[in-house]
Amino acid sequence: MKRLLGLILMFFGVSYGDTLILTDGKYQTYIQQEEFMVAEGENIIGPISLLPIAVVDAVDVFADNLSIKRLIIEKTSQDWKKNLLGKFVTVEGEGRVIRGTVISIDDKYITLSSKKGFVITTIPKFSSRISSHLRWEELFSPQLTLKVNSQEAKTQIFRISYPIEGIKWKISYTLRIRNGIKILKGYIVIDNNSPIDLKRLNIVIKGKVKKNFNDMAIPPFTQKRIEFIKKQIQSADDLKNLPVGYVHIYKNGVYKSSKRLNDVFR
Repeated sequence: MKRLLGLILMFFGVSYGDTLILTDGKYQTYIQQEEFMVAEGENIIGPISLLPIAVVDAVDVFADNLSIKRLIIEKTSQDWKKNLLGKFVTVEGEGRVIRGTVISIDDKYITLSSKKGFVITTIPKFSSRISSHLRWEELFSPQLTLKVNSQEAKTQIFRISYPIEGIKWKISYTLRIRNGIKILKGYIVIDNNSPIDLKRLNIVIKGKVKKNFNDMAIPPFTQKRIEFIKKQIQSADDLKNLPVGYVHIYKNGVYKSSKRLNDVFR
């Protein structure tokens, strides 16, 4: 009965604001926080959808006072033909509509298991289509399932960490000079080069900017600029301890040039 309770409660999960940790290197770290009810004894938790841009081989899961016995990850591929395997689709075109689960797919043929039986049909050409009832994020999201042991029935928070691709960042400055007064503004510039709509993010920058940013949103294929400093400067001493970046200089509202931070007063 305890095990059965665990299987039932696994579906009632709550997603919290996630954390994006920006560091130097090819990948950034994403920490996904999920809350589930667990029963005393053995529980099966999931499936939990990860971001489609996750590097799933490096997934790590942590939960306080809980023993995680097994992780099962259902991988996906950005190759749509590979990713449709095992998915329910609708094939439309040439006066036909066929629905079923994809068994195999190649350049010419798609094999389906349908209510009417085993079907092999040609892949329709434009303007026909193969479609799925799932959204893109659902169709291409890796699925994580956990086997855990708990000493008691309780609410449990799981922190799922993994590297992600498609996110780049840098430091950028603007220097506005008017009537001899120099005002420097510093920005964290984040490029989301992916189709993922990131919402309610807590952003942490490691090693360069001693400041965190909460409840951020970064829409797909956009650049987000977040101001982290604004100050009046008079000499090179005012630039000490600032992270390295390019400074874009404006004088009386007109763009003049761009320099490295250390070259502004040279």
